[in-house]
Amino acid sequence: MKMTPASMAEVVEGPDPGRWKSLAVILAAAFLVGLDFFVVNVSIPSIRANLHATFGEVQLVIASYGLTYSVLLISGGRLGDIYGRKRMFIWGVAAFTAASMLCGLAPSPASLIGARALQGISGALLFPQVLAIMQVTFPQNERAKAFGLFGTIIGTSSFSGNVLGGLLVSANVFDLSWRPIFLINLPVGLLTVIAALKFVKESRSPKARHLDLGGVAILTLALTLLLYPLIQGREAGWPVWAFVCLAAFLPTMFVFVQYEKRVTAAGGSPLVALDLFEDKAFVTGLFSGICFFSGAAAFFLISTIFLQNGLGYSPREAGLTFAWFAIAFLGSSLATVRIQPRLGSRIINLGAALMITGLTSLLLLTAWRGSLLGGLELAPVLLIYGTGQGFVMPTLISTILINIKGHDAGSASGVLSTVQQASFATGVAVIGTVFFSVLGAGTSTSAFVHALRVAFSVNIALLVMTFSLILKIPRFPARALVR
Repeated sequence: MKMTPASMAEVVEGPDPGRWKSLAVILAAAFLVGLDFFVVNVSIPSIRANLHATFGEVQLVIASYGLTYSVLLISGGRLGDIYGRKRMFIWGVAAFTAASMLCGLAPSPASLIGARALQGISGALLFPQVLAIMQVTFPQNERAKAFGLFGTIIGTSSFSGNVLGGLLVSANVFDLSWRPIFLINLPVGLLTVIAALKFVKESRSPKARHLDLGGVAILTLALTLLLYPLIQGREAGWPVWAFVCLAAFLPTMFVFVQYEKRVTAAGGSPLVALDLFEDKAFVTGLFSGICFFSGAAAFFLISTIFLQNGLGYSPREAGLTFAWFAIAFLGSSLATVRIQPRLGSRIINLGAALMITGLTSLLLLTAWRGSLLGGLELAPVLLIYGTGQGFVMPTLISTILINIKGHDAGSASGVLSTVQQASFATGVAVIGTVFFSVLGAGTSTSAFVHALRVAFSVNIALLVMTFSLILKIPRFPARALVR
């Protein structure tokens, strides 16, 4: 999410009487953006069979959305500041709806990947306007409640995608297989646009910062050099170009940093405010976030493929299995309000420890039960894992940003949102590649169990790193975690 200091300082003359209706409208769009990152996971086997896609192509279906979304978030926020948040929100929702239609009608893997990239672009246009509109619409005494509802909606969207996707694919509406997971966005998007025209008020920043198109281009190139060979390299037999691209990633990031320094020195508006990285707690928290978010996104993809391809679950059974995770996540995320004041940032350590316990138990359970593993047997494991993630997710974000000064809040939020989404895409690419490389041509349950064990060992290592990095952050930072 990107908000300029100027936009954060804006106030409205008296509370908007329709602000809660406006909130319902913008949160509906925010839910769609989060939902569509995860709704694909449970539909992967159906997409592969219907479009004759490779595993590398279905990874790109997920990663193309995360890549375009992550690198354009900050620019999307600036467009709202310049041209009006309501206008950019409506354009973003309309474009997202159109891109969803293209996804639902895609005749080939390449067209689906392209449509998903368009979804990411339009999501990056609409999503930054959500928090900006909330900031300028609600008075100070109501913002905590509004942002709390926002957090609940975003958290819910992450696991709702798996449940809803499973139900829609199994229902096979009008014999459309996986396509309704995207087509369902059409009526929701259309109603959201109509409601936004009526209930959302326009606002813009009088001191909006300019776009850094050069920074966007270089960062997009860098992330593409990293993600594309990781996803497609295994399918192509790891040719020379894959290693050349990977080797070029770090030099390209160096060029990006130097470019941003020149933009800053010239008095311009860099995509990333580099002085943020002088805050040790912010940097440490950001690295812990990279580890956490990378594993969190890959967990759903790999678990879904394991359940459906390895254990023979139907999409509906796989989706409903994740309901145990959903119940635990909602419960623990709501409980953090009471637990966090006593534990501070150590609640993240508690959550990471529970997630490690859940994953370790999952590996032991799959090795023991094999093809006989049932959904009810997975319930305790998913409850433990979901409880842990519910403790980590909301607290980690606030911990990373807690010591950032007010005039840097917009830039820091933009950096965090970009890192979060880029980590989702990278996690899917890297851990997905590990899983599929180990699986190879194997089709037996034992082959899937072995691949799951290796891939989730990476997840566990990332959670251990998250746990260790958070220990370096003071338990109660300079600013209270709960305000």
